[in-house]
Amino acid sequence: MRSGCRAVSQALVLSIVAVAACWGQGDPWASPSFPDPLRFSSLPVDGMQAAAPASGEWQFANAVSYFNVWQLTWHTATIHQGFGLVGQPLSAREIAILEQNFPADQFYHVDLEGWRDDLNATVGLGRGVAVTFQVPWVEIGGPHWDAIAENFHTRLGLAQFKREVFPRGQSTVYVRGRSGAIERLSGLAEAGIGDVSVAATGPLGRFLGADERWVVALKAPTGEKNSLRGSGGWDAGLRWFGTWGSRASQVRLGLGYTWLDRNGSWLGAQRDNTWGALVEAHTLLSRTLTLRGSARYDSSPLKSFTASDMGKPSFFWTAGVLARVAGNGWVAFDLGENYPSRGEVPDFSLQLQIGMRLPCAR
Repeated sequence: MRSGCRAVSQALVLSIVAVAACWGQGDPWASPSFPDPLRFSSLPVDGMQAAAPASGEWQFANAVSYFNVWQLTWHTATIHQGFGLVGQPLSAREIAILEQNFPADQFYHVDLEGWRDDLNATVGLGRGVAVTFQVPWVEIGGPHWDAIAENFHTRLGLAQFKREVFPRGQSTVYVRGRSGAIERLSGLAEAGIGDVSVAATGPLGRFLGADERWVVALKAPTGEKNSLRGSGGWDAGLRWFGTWGSRASQVRLGLGYTWLDRNGSWLGAQRDNTWGALVEAHTLLSRTLTLRGSARYDSSPLKSFTASDMGKPSFFWTAGVLARVAGNGWVAFDLGENYPSRGEVPDFSLQLQIGMRLPCAR
């Protein structure tokens, strides 16, 4: 919780700096991050990679994202209730019994929450070319907000999906695959720097009414290998973005493919190359307030490892507002949801982003 509060405090400090900025122009997109612990150490498609300030201009953005993941098959909750263990953590003994009695089933149990704080810095190099550096800080195991999801489901009369069977605040990953298993029932709760990335972007011209851009991205293994903070591999991606509309209302489509280092892994499991599609849209509600939303469809880095939902593509959407602060800065808040989705992705996320561009335009 302390790390989460510290991240929010840093974002608020940056917003105060932005308020002091002179009147200029902030990023009309300021894309929200994708806080999915299955994918964020495997270089997913990210709209911030296409940011392109003017020559000599810098753009800074700090995005604080809370994520909550609850995904499981029927196996673990059934045996947990059968043994009268409601309210206790999932144990290795239960897993062993399930493996023995259901040797052909590729079952899984994923219970995670945490913070991801992304610091993005972009510099314009001229002629529409720009470079973005992203440094993430990741905390797994806090701030123990499982009650938010439970209360939301209760008020809307929705099922709890067996959340009530296990204790809150757990950091548990078990995925039984085709020829092995990922089993981390403890030791995942930690905090530290994640995998740092750099992306270059430039214009491609116009086609079918869209302003097109290319993006080349590279991720370095700066996070701890075999943790949720890092893959241990060098990953590279190629993306295309096309934008339609006027300044007041725009739609942007992003498509990308990522080559994942075979020396990297997700908690020890070898990863598959991934692809992703991202759609973003925004429209002005007033001179300073923008309504925005996004939707994305991503393949899983565990496609070969498991035939279960953990290996299937995921769907995730966000909705939020962006407020311009002194023109050159912005503050944005977005809610993320996974409905409807079969693949692994956060059940919900809460995201706060503060940003600014320098120097100020006069």
